[in-house]
Amino acid sequence: MNYFFAENLEQAKSFIRENDAVLVFFSDESCNVGDALSPKLQKMLQENYPEIKFMEINVQMIPEAAGYFNIFVIPSVLVYFDGRESIRQARHVGVASLEKEIQRLYNLMFN
Repeated sequence: MNYFFAENLEQAKSFIRENDAVLVFFSDESCNVGDALSPKLQKMLQENYPEIKFMEINVQMIPEAAGYFNIFVIPSVLVYFDGRESIRQARHVGVASLEKEIQRLYNLMFN
């Protein structure tokens, strides 16, 4: 599993630029939903989408990231393909619906 925990905004932006596909998971310490969701997303990527890297950004540690990425609720998920935001889900992130969106774009890019 390619897991990366961003420690600052520049690291996060560089990680997106340097990888073909990145799922960015936004969390904070108070989000119990995020604690349960993160492992599910990581497992989904590991089993079905090995080319997508997983990056977590804690918005309490990097508050400027919330503004830069326009994150207003936690948890939020952004998926980037070729450095461009392609998918955005927030608050009620459904693993099945997210996977359906990812699958279509992933197949176009990697298959």
